[in-house]
Amino acid sequence: MFLKNISKFISNYRYEQTTVESITTVKAAFLDFIGVTYRGMGEEASRIAYNTVEEIFSNNFNSNLKASVIATDLKTDILSAAFVNGVAAHVLELDDGHRRAQIHLGSVIFPTALAIAESYDLSGREFIEGVTVGYEVGILLGKIVNPVHRNNGFHTTGTVGTFVAGAVASKLLKLDETQILNALGLCGTQAAGLLESDHGGSMGKVLHVGKAAYNGILSAFLARNGFTGSETIFEGDEGFIKTMVFTGKGDSIEDFTLENALKDVGKVRVRDIYFKKYPFCRHIHSSIDTALKLKASIGDEYDHIQNVAVKTYSVAAEHNNFNPKNLQELKQSLPYAVAIALVVGEVSVDELNRLIEFGLLDNYSTVDKVNSIKNLVNHMVVLSDDRLNELYPDKRPSNVIIKLDESFRKGVFHNITFLPKGDFENPFQLRDLIDKFKSLNPQYDINNLTVIDSLEDYSMKYVVGKLNE
Repeated sequence: MFLKNISKFISNYRYEQTTVESITTVKAAFLDFIGVTYRGMGEEASRIAYNTVEEIFSNNFNSNLKASVIATDLKTDILSAAFVNGVAAHVLELDDGHRRAQIHLGSVIFPTALAIAESYDLSGREFIEGVTVGYEVGILLGKIVNPVHRNNGFHTTGTVGTFVAGAVASKLLKLDETQILNALGLCGTQAAGLLESDHGGSMGKVLHVGKAAYNGILSAFLARNGFTGSETIFEGDEGFIKTMVFTGKGDSIEDFTLENALKDVGKVRVRDIYFKKYPFCRHIHSSIDTALKLKASIGDEYDHIQNVAVKTYSVAAEHNNFNPKNLQELKQSLPYAVAIALVVGEVSVDELNRLIEFGLLDNYSTVDKVNSIKNLVNHMVVLSDDRLNELYPDKRPSNVIIKLDESFRKGVFHNITFLPKGDFENPFQLRDLIDKFKSLNPQYDINNLTVIDSLEDYSMKYVVGKLNE
């Protein structure tokens, strides 16, 4: 049984097995999560989630188990805290992920781990143990099901993310192998998330993350109390693989063996995750990086650009919304991301907010830069390139070509990026993550983050209190 092997790994894994490299990556990811979530808590979707939880659950439960909502004074039940923190962690489109697994991991793992570790006052070592298990399981399962799962319209962070949260919660609650197997079985039947929520420009995409954390924790608690789940929920005849991955649309389950996948259990490297620099879908980042390189060549002469062509792999080319109606749609728009990079030279949360305030999403604006961005979008084409598509998913290439008018150089400029900034092969340094944190949260006392350096030496109740000051 596939999940039985996963359950054994979760149960047997110990902090002492974690490499120095993995611990360093986990701490970097934790720092990144705190920065993104702290700022993300102020976004509309996070405020709605917070107010809804307060409306439904306020004063309804008398429990000694309380967990913090990041960037607030609220302590609430474990499920609600994980849910709200999960929404806030993903809402900015700045959370970490894994290229081959096609999943955002930290935004599911850390809300789950923090809620339980703080409530039960677990040690930093136990926290790292649970977080590492989450990354290992998430990367393994994501690589098994993708790219087919994603191409079938499922949001892996919501679907596989539910298993991930269940793995983390099971480890931190110290479930035995049978209980873990039941928990994962319950996770599988709750795994959900459709990409139409994303492409439709709704807040549904961040709901997937909050619900993955919520359902994973719920599954672990139920299993601890004797509730059973199907141990074949992943590979069974009507399980996850056959209904949500290999569905007869051209990819055959006969070409796939879980036995080969099991060889990687416990061997997946946490270090392979990526960190995000821009508040746009990861598939757009290579195009932004390339556009910024071209911006360095043309400076502020962007009004001399006659047209722009973006050649990229097909999944990225599908993000070709030329008329986004709201912030959610904007973050999935490759044309606008490239135009903003070429005109402004900065692609940040604050800059997006300023541009929207100045009329970026309106029919009319009096601001020259906004009109220049819209003009570039109107003179842009986005193309799927067969040669670049062959490189995906090992790489995420984008070639941006700009043609200038006769009064300025007359030429054609182009550049290409194969892997966006933040991938393991094109990594962030620690100072990059600190700079990202400070740019998102300029009022935050950065000295509080030093507690992460010695995470192993503290209780998580103390750590959360320190980070939430």
